[in-house]
Amino acid sequence: MDIAAVAELFAPVVSVRMRRMFGGLGVYAGEAMFALAFDGEIFLKTTDATRPEFLAAGSEPFRYMARSREREIGYWRLPAIAFDDEDALRRFTELALAAAREAALKKSAGAKPLKRPSRRPGSRPR
Repeated sequence: MDIAAVAELFAPVVSVRMRRMFGGLGVYAGEAMFALAFDGEIFLKTTDATRPEFLAAGSEPFRYMARSREREIGYWRLPAIAFDDEDALRRFTELALAAAREAALKKSAGAKPLKRPSRRPGSRPR
């Protein structure tokens, strides 16, 4: 899917912006990357709690090969029903947005605070 097609798909649900990454597109709502467009497919961010809903809808995880091993990164294919049913698209998009926000909170909670540069005694700030 190209940028225009991805934007059109999500338009009824959320305004998106995209950024090219690793041969695909990162799909963002605000600062949260909630979806990945790769090789003509859309994959949504998931959590341990939301994966069963994706699985029940016939979805599969995004997989790629790295260092001779197959890997998964927590994104699952947008279920086919979501392409024809706006309510389903909304539901899965909301799950992905919540997962992306949760991941961002965890990431920021684990981040170390920035240290201010130390000043020499008697020096004045710039």
